[in-house]
Formats: sequence, C-alpha cells, structure tokens
Amino acid sequence: MFNQKFNSCRGRVKRFFAEQDGAVLPLFGIMVILMVVIMGAAVDVSRTVNAREKLSYALDSAALSVAAELSTSLMDNEEIQTALTDSFRANLDGEGFLEEAIENLAFTVDTENGLVTVTSSATLDNYFVDFGGYMKKTIGPAFFAFGTSAQVTFSRFDVELALVVDVTGSMRYDMDTLRTASSSLVNILIPENLDEENSKVRISLVPYSQGVNLGDYADKVKGGPFGYSDGSVCVTERQDYDDGSEEYDVRFTDESYDYYDEASPPPKDTFYGGGSNSCSKDSEMIPLTSNRDALMDAIEDLDDNGGTAGQTGITWGWNSLSPNYGDVWPSDSVGESYDNEDVLKFAVIMTDGDNNRYYDFIETEWQCTRWKYGSCKKYEEVDVFKWEEKSEGQGYDNESSTASRGLCDGMKAAGIEIFGVYFGNNNNSAGARNMQYCASEGNYHQATSAEDLIDDFSNIARKIQQIYLSK
Repeated sequence: MFNQKFNSCRGRVKRFFAEQDGAVLPLFGIMVILMVVIMGAAVDVSRTVNAREKLSYALDSAALSVAAELSTSLMDNEEIQTALTDSFRANLDGEGFLEEAIENLAFTVDTENGLVTVTSSATLDNYFVDFGGYMKKTIGPAFFAFGTSAQVTFSRFDVELALVVDVTGSMRYDMDTLRTASSSLVNILIPENLDEENSKVRISLVPYSQGVNLGDYADKVKGGPFGYSDGSVCVTERQDYDDGSEEYDVRFTDESYDYYDEASPPPKDTFYGGGSNSCSKDSEMIPLTSNRDALMDAIEDLDDNGGTAGQTGITWGWNSLSPNYGDVWPSDSVGESYDNEDVLKFAVIMTDGDNNRYYDFIETEWQCTRWKYGSCKKYEEVDVFKWEEKSEGQGYDNESSTASRGLCDGMKAAGIEIFGVYFGNNNNSAGARNMQYCASEGNYHQATSAEDLIDDFSNIARKIQQIYLSK
C-alpha cells in the first residue's frame, strides 16, 4: 500500500514539474534576451563614453595647439581650420567617427579676450541594442550621439625681446654652448615653420664685450652726420651732459641719441661714444626682427673678444626695445610705444664675469708737443675731444657695475621685464650679484654648466610664453 501511494505521489510531482517547464522556459528565454540587451546596451554606452573621451582629448590637443600658434603668430580662419583638422587626424587616426567629427568641427576666436573655443560631435552605431533589427524600432536608438568642447586661452600680445649676451674673452671655450642656448630660445619663440610676416614675436641680438658692434648703425649714433664718427663699428656708452645752462641726465635712459637740439651741430659729447676697437668683429648686433634665419646666422657667427663692459650691452639691449630709435633701426625693427598695452617687452641679460671697463669723454689731455733726439722735451695740455676707455678692477661697486644697475633700474621702470643669467660657479661674485639685481622678481638664473646654460635659456623662453599666455 505504501509503495503504491509513494509511486502515485512521485508521478504527480513529475507531472507538476513537467507542467512548470512549459511555463518557465518562455519566461527564462525572455529574461535571457533582456539580459543580452542590457549587457549589450552597456557595451554600446561604454563604447560611446570611450569615443567621447578620445574626441575630448583630440579637441583639447587641437585647441592647445592652435592657441600656441595664435600666441606667436597671426592666423586667418582657413589656417586655424587646417591646423585643427590636422591635429584631429593625428590624434584620431583609425577612429571610425573621425570624418564626422571633422565635419562637425567648429571654432570661435575672441581676440579681445584671447580665447579660442572649439567644438565637435559625432555618432556611433549601436551594435548590441540592435537585436535582429527589432530592438532599434521598439526600445533602442540606432546610434548614440556624443560631443564636447574646449576653451583655451591664447596670447593677444606681441612680444619684443632683447637677448643681451656676453662674448668677452672669458667665454672663449663656451661659445658653442652660448650659440646652442641662444638658438634654443629663438626656436621656442619663433618656431621654424612660422612665416616671418605672421610672427608676433620679435627678438634683437646684442652681443657685447668692450662695447657693442653696431655695424652700419654705429656711425649715426656717434654723430657721424656731424663729422664725429671715428670709423669704428664698436659703440660703447654715453654720459650726462651739462651745457652750462641745463643738465641733461641721459646716461641711464633710452633718450634718443640726438636728444640735444640747443646747438647745431650738437656737441660731440652728447652722442654715444667709441673709445674701443675691441668689439668682436663677427658678433654684430641685430635689431628687433622676426626673421629667424637672420637671427640664427648671427648667433652662428658669435665669437669672443675683449674685456667686459656689461653696461654697454645693457644700453643697446634697452635701445633695441625703445621707441625712441625709430630713425636708427629699419622701420620693422623699431620698438613699440611703452604705452601700447598689446605689447610685452622682455630682456635676457647674460654674463660670465665681472665688469672691468667704462668710457669717458675727455676734452683735453697732456701730450708731447716738442721732441728732440727721440725724447719729449715739452708736454702741454691740448684739446682732444674724444672718448677714452678706462680700465678698472672688478667689483660690485666699480663704475661699470654701478652703471649696469642704473640702466637696469631704468629698463624696469619703463615696463621691461628682465631675466638675469650668470654663467659661473661663484654666486657671490660681482657679475652674479649684478645679474641678481637686474633680474625682475623670480627671474634670476645661475648656470654652473653648459647644460645649465642651455636649459636656462630654454626655460626662460617657456616662461615668457607662460607670461604672455596668462596675461
């Protein structure tokens, strides 16, 4: 009896489960389909999120690239579009949405505030949501759309930079280093592929030793039109002038070389002096220019010679940035007005030693006026009216160092930001202390090796970029 009841119960249980299989399997199938759709949708969403991240990265890179170019050069809309497109192709190579992203690429440039805004969008087809074409029609979109934007600051400023470099005899074994360092600075601020007429950066090169080789410009600033030129391309400094009725304090200023108009001709000692033929004949000054080839050629020609009159280099670095020398330099090399708020002025001043020369205008000197049998029999004070070189001991408070600091004070007061670079190990030397004094806050660099000097010049160029980007 028990076995019969047990077998009967077992049969009912089997029939029950047989009946449940028929009801559960369709539900299970539906759940499987839904799980596939949900997981597939997650995959599609993940693909879209990943694609948007790639688009965002490409857009940021393109915007930053264009901002960097806009900071140093003038670009029209077509050039901006080309630059953005090229950057997109480089960063999204192989992506299926690349062409659509380029087609939807748009930008605006706010020149007044220095902002460039770039936008783009694209779509991705959904692979998993499409279940035999049915799901797209009922619960899912055929594609996911995504987009992003980037806004980057660019500089609306033009830049004028005086590169004042020491080419004295003590640099003899480091000239290759100086050439490399100077070239690196130019390469960063005026890139090789930048057209000269589109550059927003102009650089002057001012090599100095016992004066500055001004080449064809030397004659005019020495008063050549009035017969005062000494025939040398080596120009040094000037002094204050007192005509008996008024004092003209011009030594530590960028007043024009022909400031004195109370007499015609002006006195010789109102102009810049010579007094030296020890400028490096190959290291010629280049006034402000965006012509990188001219700058690179002049840098390549840098050569050492003579002692250290650092104040002369600072003088002509300042004059190269000054708007008061419009009739000396070519028209496209004249410095902009100091009150032009769209122009930033910088100077990089470098030395490896201590000043030991200065120049003075003398009106008379003792000379032998009568000779007999090879010896002087009579000395007399005679009129000479000439510039004379004065040698002095190295020191922080000597005449040439004091003049250097006075000129740096004037430059900074005019709104010129100065970077001072000392190339040497003794950070307490007169040369180092002069550079520390001359440098604007946070802009002093000490280079103790060739690698340091190259790095410092490159870092200064990048800091200048940061300055004009952040303003």
